[in-house]
Amino acid sequence: MNLTLYIVALLIFTVSAALFSRWLAARINLTADARAEYAERVLTKPATIKGVDEAVFVKLYVGAHEPRWALYMPIALLTATLATPLAAIALTAFWPVFTSMLDGGPWYDVGYYPWMFYMFFGFCGLWALCAAIVARIHHARSPEAFQPALARARGEPLDDVVIRRARPKWAVRARPDPAPQSTPTPETKSATETE
Repeated sequence: MNLTLYIVALLIFTVSAALFSRWLAARINLTADARAEYAERVLTKPATIKGVDEAVFVKLYVGAHEPRWALYMPIALLTATLATPLAAIALTAFWPVFTSMLDGGPWYDVGYYPWMFYMFFGFCGLWALCAAIVARIHHARSPEAFQPALARARGEPLDDVVIRRARPKWAVRARPDPAPQSTPTPETKSATETE
């Protein structure tokens, strides 16, 4: 087998391990932060955690703030990597079936441009399918934002909870003009000149 394939597979496994380590380290740090936040809220703002124990608070806090992409990206990479040899076998086995429906010229032999085109886009389609499936799972399993989840854990109906949104930094300077000046367009300018 080609040494390049081994190097690429090793690189993918290394990147996947680094991303998984990033997710795990962030989760450990967020758990410690959540426990500290819970202890602070017990002392300073007990109404915000009324009826919520520490384990539930930590679960909600970590679930809302963890970098989930760092968990799902290695899953997508490893799925695509492990499915590639199986796809190569399936695509190679299907090539004679596909070319038997064509005129059967020598340009359809393995190694020529039609075969390379077929294999390239077959692999690209497989990798895109793996990414799409993992992205769909990532989206379907996305947790609720922290403040609504905490309000729901306190037993408050979510319709009664008002969540203030922070104003974007760029919007600080954006102020509407109380009396906008209308500039004449070429059509209105010519209409006023003719009158």
